[in-house]
Amino acid sequence: MSMTSRREELDSLRGLLLVVMTLDHLPTGLQLYANQPLGWVSAAEGFVFLSAFLVGRIYSRQLLEKGVAHVRQRLWARAGKLYFVHLALLLFAFTVVAGIAIATGRQTLINHLSFFFQAPVRATLSGPLFLYQPPLLDILPMYVVLLALSPLLLHRAARSGWTAILTISGLLWAFAQLGGGNWLLAKLLAVTGLAPPESALGSFDWLGWQLVWVAGLWIGTGPLRPRVPEGPPLAQPLARGILVGAFAVTLVFFIWRHQLAGLGVELSADSPLLSKWHLGTLRVLNFAALAVVIRHSLLPALAIMRLPGLALLGRSSLAVFTTHLPFAFLSKGLIIDEAPLTVVQQVGVLALTFGAMLLVAWYAGRGSSLGPKARSFGAAAASTS
Repeated sequence: MSMTSRREELDSLRGLLLVVMTLDHLPTGLQLYANQPLGWVSAAEGFVFLSAFLVGRIYSRQLLEKGVAHVRQRLWARAGKLYFVHLALLLFAFTVVAGIAIATGRQTLINHLSFFFQAPVRATLSGPLFLYQPPLLDILPMYVVLLALSPLLLHRAARSGWTAILTISGLLWAFAQLGGGNWLLAKLLAVTGLAPPESALGSFDWLGWQLVWVAGLWIGTGPLRPRVPEGPPLAQPLARGILVGAFAVTLVFFIWRHQLAGLGVELSADSPLLSKWHLGTLRVLNFAALAVVIRHSLLPALAIMRLPGLALLGRSSLAVFTTHLPFAFLSKGLIIDEAPLTVVQQVGVLALTFGAMLLVAWYAGRGSSLGPKARSFGAAAASTS
């Protein structure tokens, strides 16, 4: 499979993940079907993993060709841009969204920014420090930190291999399952004195979720491994037994998730073993099996179908992701007394949100023909990470 076709199918997969995440964040009837549709795995795991895979694939080559200083400068610059995007989203939430909440009295928006309304000064100070993370604004901070750490991880892997990194990553993940992430966060908050309530700290346990990022980097860094043939790492053959086992595991989790048969399993979605936010053990198993299945079924299908809309969204994944967030915020202001939106409102929300996402993706994609500033924006927005 050529590099060109592989890039097209990976872009389509990223676009598909963006569509699922957006549907999950918008208050429409489709939200029910977008919430972990394939098992105890959400689109967020796939988006983080695929982003890390592409960072590893692209920047491992640049590390070998141009050195660690170049990779550090590129990834830190990108992390810095994403940090300022996060600040802009916080500003939007604290001004526009909060203003609409006050003017309309919509409880859904007030609840969304509850800590800001309770302690606006502390919220404003702790937001840029990643200590206050309103709902929907809690994945970018984690992404920024993991992206900033990637040059160090890639450099260490190039010098000493991945064994130590993967071992430490696994231990940190295990520590998170024991509540270590919450314990460390409590210590940090005690030092800063800002101490927002637990509900305002963001949902993602970074010590658990770093495992997804490190695994993506590792799989993507074929050029950093000795005696690995040149080419896309995902193109390596897979033993038939592993593939059959992955299909079986995926099927079991799918049936369990949708309660299609009585499996006699007492664990609920709230179980630590299935926790999305701490990345529980069974969720990791489900994700690993599903990733293998997608690699050997969905990716080839996407390469054949060549869906230009999904690929367009995927090529500008981060710009598109940030575009949908203001719409997800504002659409919650349409909810009155927890009543569902009307069909007309739902169609309008979907049309406006996806129309804006496609417009941003199109603009980013044509940046090369719009002069230096647009070219820079287009290159950054269309980059893989």
